[in-house]
Amino acid sequence: MEKIIWLLMLVVAIVASFVPLEPRMLSLLVFALFVFISVALFQRFQREDHWFDRVSPLVGVGVGIVAFILYALVFVAWFNSSNDAQVWQVIPQLIFMYVGIYLFVVTTASFMAGATRQKPSRFFRPVLIFTVFFYGAMLLLPLQPGL
Repeated sequence: MEKIIWLLMLVVAIVASFVPLEPRMLSLLVFALFVFISVALFQRFQREDHWFDRVSPLVGVGVGIVAFILYALVFVAWFNSSNDAQVWQVIPQLIFMYVGIYLFVVTTASFMAGATRQKPSRFFRPVLIFTVFFYGAMLLLPLQPGL
C-alpha cells in the first residue's frame, strides 16, 4: 500500500510541476501531498520490528540530531541554489516534507523512549499524530483570508 501511495504522490507532484499554478492552488496541492505523506508514514510506522527498538534510545536521539543538522544543511543548500521554476518547488518539497517529518518523529520518539524506558516504536504513532495535526494546520495558514 505504501508503494502505491508513493507512486500516486510522485505522479501528482510531477504533473503539478509542469502545470503553472496560482499560489492558492499550490498551497492546496502541497497540503494534499502532505496528507499522502502522512498516510505513507503511518503505513511505515505500523511495522512492529523497527531498528530503533534494538538500539539504545540515546543512539536514536544522537542519530536524529546529526540527521537534522545534515537535513538543514541540504535544505539551505537547495534553497540557495534553486531557481523559481515550479518543477524545483513541488518535488523537493515532497521529499523534504517526508524526510523532515520522519526525522522529527523518530528523534522525538527516541527521546521519549529514553525518558520513560519504553520501546521507541511505542511512541511513533502518538508523535506522528501530533506532528501531522500541527504541521497540517501550519500548511493551511496561507489559505486564511487576510494573511
